[in-house]
Amino acid sequence: MIKSLLPERLLKRNFASSLLIIIAVIGISEMGVMLVLDEITQLGIVLTLMQVSILDTVLLSCLSSPMLWWLALRPLIKQIVTERTQATDEARLNSERRSTQLNSILDTAASAIITIDQKGCIQSFNKSAEQIFGYSASEIIGKNVSCLMPAALAINHDGYLKRYIDTKIPSIIGQRREVEALRKDGTNFPALLRVNPMEIDGDLFFSGLIDDISETKILQAQLVQAQKLEAIGQLASGVAHEINTPIQYIGDNLSALQVNFADIIAFQQDLLDLADDNLKPQLAGLINKYDLDFILEDSPKAINQALEGVERVAEIVKAMKSFSHVEQNQNKQAINLHQAINSALTLSRNSYKYIADIETDFASDIDTIECYPNELNQVFLNLIINAAHAIEEGHAGIGLIKITTRKLDDYVEILIEDNGAGIPPEIQEKVFNLFFTTKVVGKGTGQGLSLSHSIIVENHQGKLFFESTPEIGTTFHIQLPTKH
Repeated sequence: MIKSLLPERLLKRNFASSLLIIIAVIGISEMGVMLVLDEITQLGIVLTLMQVSILDTVLLSCLSSPMLWWLALRPLIKQIVTERTQATDEARLNSERRSTQLNSILDTAASAIITIDQKGCIQSFNKSAEQIFGYSASEIIGKNVSCLMPAALAINHDGYLKRYIDTKIPSIIGQRREVEALRKDGTNFPALLRVNPMEIDGDLFFSGLIDDISETKILQAQLVQAQKLEAIGQLASGVAHEINTPIQYIGDNLSALQVNFADIIAFQQDLLDLADDNLKPQLAGLINKYDLDFILEDSPKAINQALEGVERVAEIVKAMKSFSHVEQNQNKQAINLHQAINSALTLSRNSYKYIADIETDFASDIDTIECYPNELNQVFLNLIINAAHAIEEGHAGIGLIKITTRKLDDYVEILIEDNGAGIPPEIQEKVFNLFFTTKVVGKGTGQGLSLSHSIIVENHQGKLFFESTPEIGTTFHIQLPTKH
């Protein structure tokens, strides 16, 4: 609001000064008129009373008006104009100062703040919005806000806006909700959005407060994954314990049967050797009748196969125990790297056994490493299963998964290589994004590589990257620091 043109004290002073000047001007002008009238009388000109009054008025106006303007009214008007100009300038400066302060507040806000008009055209775009969406304010202001939304949301936005303007019934207005947003580079990201209407000079506008919650979603996914792993780990640990005891019984009994059948075969041979010529035909007849030769030949083979199966189950149980071990603290632990990789291969065997052969090349100078075992085991499992899926997608026959370990200065490097379909160049920069996946629904959630990247890079301060050529294959590099 503009202040009064003149303060009361200054107004009184200026009025008094102007009044004195006006009185003085009128007095001087009256003296001049009297002198003029005396000159007319001396010239012998006789005027009536009416003529004298008219002449007095005319002369007084002609003499006093210029003096009154110059000495009294002009300074007063000039002062008023000056005061008005100063007040206007002060109001303008205050408005600019408030606008600058508001813009500074908006630009230092951590959230993206975007305002649009009734047509959905962007009117303001703060610094955080520039950082989150990748647009500069100059290139986005004036465009429809739907360019910041995925196509499925953008197509309905103008309809939502018109419905609110027509009905004034808020459905999502004023509510904080989770949405998908679109960056300049074409990538989607999860965001929290709250839209509020506001009226400025009779015009309706909408302000949107937007927060990028990509990191929050990653943490939530990691927490959910950790909870699932913990639950599965506890279940697997119990199952492994329950399986281990009967498997030991079965293994011991099969070993005893293997020895027993060896004794039976030796007994049969000794019996044939001791029998006389009359008894041998009878023994041969019994052997043929009960197919004893086949039994004694086939049964040891079946026992050997059963023992191999028991050993296989024992390996799986051992791997399950290794994977399901839950640390009681969050500190790093020393583990045998190659044993951990072999356990991951054992547990993931079902995903590759009909698809790919496994080849390992473990460095002899690598033994134990310090890490978070459960997390690292999960990374190995994810990358091996991904390699199997890539081979399944790109091969008609049996592919190859090769795992290599080696030392690189202050790092231990694990390479997981496949000769599968490879990763197309146009999506390579997106593979570590949360929820990004090229797999069909039900075969992938888009969390595996994102979580693996977080585990290696953030939790272990290591590196995770890949090299890929379409139709040739992909190699993932895991580099874990050996110095902490």
